[in-house]
Amino acid sequence: MAEWRKVAKAFALEDGHISQKEVNVLRRELFADGHISKSEMDFLLEIKKDAKTSVKLLDDLIAECEKAIE
Repeated sequence: MAEWRKVAKAFALEDGHISQKEVNVLRRELFADGHISKSEMDFLLEIKKDAKTSVKLLDDLIAECEKAIE
């Protein structure tokens, strides 16, 4: 079975850019259970680092998640 992080990262970074649509999907899925884990936060920071470019909305999501991390 594929590791979820690798699969999600491959989809998010397929073209090297994190778009608004991708950030919206990340936001919906990350907050689906009402909290943000350290693993989820690490994942966001990892894709931000590996992306060639990203929309400012990704920075906003990261800031929001930093406030909500448990």
